[in-house]
Amino acid sequence: MKQSLNIQMEDEIESRIRLYDFSTGKQTFFQWQAGMLPPVNGADVLELGCGNGALWRDLILRWSGCRMTMTDIADDVLDLTRHALAPMSDLAESVKYLPVDFNNLPFSDESFDVIIANHNLYYALDVPSVLSAIHRILRPEGRLICSTIGRDHLCELAVLLRADDPEIPWGAENWAEKFGLDNGADLLAVDFQRIDQFEYDNSLHVNSLEPVLSYLMKTMKGSLSGWVADNQVLIEDRLNEAMSKRGYIRLTPHSGFFIARKSS
Repeated sequence: MKQSLNIQMEDEIESRIRLYDFSTGKQTFFQWQAGMLPPVNGADVLELGCGNGALWRDLILRWSGCRMTMTDIADDVLDLTRHALAPMSDLAESVKYLPVDFNNLPFSDESFDVIIANHNLYYALDVPSVLSAIHRILRPEGRLICSTIGRDHLCELAVLLRADDPEIPWGAENWAEKFGLDNGADLLAVDFQRIDQFEYDNSLHVNSLEPVLSYLMKTMKGSLSGWVADNQVLIEDRLNEAMSKRGYIRLTPHSGFFIARKSS
């Protein structure tokens, strides 16, 4: 049963990122992010919501000798991360895997030098409360590295889906309103003394229906998947029409990240 859940969870995560295989850029988001981050050695690092561990394929080479604590709310996701990191775990001084809900962080004050939260703070029940808790468990001069999206993330898909019904929900708008590239710096500034913002310049040229449909079903599963399932033929017709004009549909993934520093 657990193996079945792992496969399901992995498929869900992979479905979300498969769309980005059509990137016109030379680097994936995590490759770009890892290259933008300064080297870190021997630090205590906490990742909140580690997903499938994709970031560490590029980052761990630059962050050798760290004591890493990988967390996620789902044990099955932790298994995926453990599997991804296994071939390079010897580059870290230690790696721990803990099931943690970041809405209730169980760590002592000033426990970590670096905390990473990629594309997930907008899921928090109370974003300011979670940011305050993160600040609490960071050491003086510690850093929070957190990525997110803008309201117009993949907006071309939203326009296509809303051709007949402008009220169809689009998750990126809700997520970015909670913690996005437009308001993230202001939210972070309540607790942190310096915030740097970096934006990923990229576009996707997608010439296949499957990754778009899979993205809509898996990523927007709470608000949109039912409508997508009921209107799949309509969506396929619209995507085919859009792709026929130039052989692909151009999508704009508006993403980026912040580095927020705690004072000394």
